[in-house]
Amino acid sequence: MSGTTYDVIGLGETMLSLVARDGSLESASAFAATHGGAESNALVALSRLGFRTAWISRLGDDPAGTRVREALEVEGVDLRWVRTDPARFTGLMLRDTRGGVRYWRTGSAASALDPAALDGVPIADARAVLVTGITAMLGAGPQAAAIALLDRAGGLRAVDPNLRPGLWGSDRAHELVMPLLERCDVVLGGERELASLVGGSGAGSARRCAELGPSEVVVKRGADGAAVLEPDGAWRELSPSASDDVDPVGAGDAFNAGYLAARLDGASCLESLRAGAAAGAAAAGVLGDVGARTQDVDV
Repeated sequence: MSGTTYDVIGLGETMLSLVARDGSLESASAFAATHGGAESNALVALSRLGFRTAWISRLGDDPAGTRVREALEVEGVDLRWVRTDPARFTGLMLRDTRGGVRYWRTGSAASALDPAALDGVPIADARAVLVTGITAMLGAGPQAAAIALLDRAGGLRAVDPNLRPGLWGSDRAHELVMPLLERCDVVLGGERELASLVGGSGAGSARRCAELGPSEVVVKRGADGAAVLEPDGAWRELSPSASDDVDPVGAGDAFNAGYLAARLDGASCLESLRAGAAAGAAAAGVLGDVGARTQDVDV
């Protein structure tokens, strides 16, 4: 694939994910083994839609890292810029479908990412790049790499704030994530996350966000649907559709993929909202961060 022009390049951490199949973390006896990472989840969905994707990251030289690498290779995500770190481990996420989650990621291989990880990557030629606030909160190096990704991009620059507690920089989320919002074209944020970062609510938060520089602000509202502040300042809302959620984790990443895929194909913002919502609902309807290709394990 030398000389390939990518549709979307993503940067961030992916962990081995063990998902409880039959109850809470405290009571479950069976788990599904898969992988989870905000950026790679979106890249998998985009790859399944036929887009050319590449992922920049680091994995440990361990079984978890091997599993993640092999799973993403099967999905068609280009991993040539994923380094194996012999001194650090691959992160682990243990969770259920009810909101219970535990991470083992402090000091992980991905927490050692820095701008050098971008060397040789054809970022300027990609149609779009994607990074989330999670990467910015992993450490000083990952945050610098996220900024460098956006600074070097020649195509659409998409950022999902994706605030998560318990990370190295969670208590400084505003300080670490705002530089990403100031450098992007499209924000794909949860309603509460945007309110936390810029204040206001709904359209008010979106307009405050747009004042930082983004031309397009998507607001994911969960059970209340989604909305978008378009480049011309118009505010469009999409009502939610009925759905049967099995596992909501990863639905937001699938939404991002659906929205970006539609926008890259020339769809309007409202049409892209519909595509994002459909992708998010499909992801929430199956077990695992990316659905399909999970393996059952007993723990």
